[in-house]
Amino acid sequence: MRLSLLPCAGLHQPKTLRPGFARLCPATTGLRHGFVFLLSVLAVGVIAAATAASLLLLGGAAESTSYTVEQSMQAMEFARSCVERGLQDARSDMAFAGDRSYSWPRGSCRLLQIGTATDSEDVFCAEGRSGLAVRRLEVEVATLYPDVKIRSWNEVKTFTRCPAT
Repeated sequence: MRLSLLPCAGLHQPKTLRPGFARLCPATTGLRHGFVFLLSVLAVGVIAAATAASLLLLGGAAESTSYTVEQSMQAMEFARSCVERGLQDARSDMAFAGDRSYSWPRGSCRLLQIGTATDSEDVFCAEGRSGLAVRRLEVEVATLYPDVKIRSWNEVKTFTRCPAT
């Protein structure tokens, strides 16, 4: 096999070589390796930048979600506190009918007018709010005296057992 050196003129070189010829251009071989290295570095840089941007966006989304979950849990605790206060008020005042609101620095709750499940059972409905989160509870109370006995304690989407006020 005979190797011959083709002129390194650039544009006029054939794309395919005839058998026995090899393309040896010492002046441009180093440039090609540098160009390939540059493209590799750029590709790795683009991938790294995309990964960093994705992580930043995911971190922001996770922070937003955790804040929403925190508000939702606070709203539930406000609703529970409202029911507890309503039960205490009902035990201390036989004429207690509900329809009260309570406020805290991070939210509020509202106890609706007490509903009735049967002649002897009352239903306490409470709505807790924190930010945009709203949670609602319906609590069916079997007895208040001598001890409070809860028949059911349910979170609901809308109130069905208490009068609307």
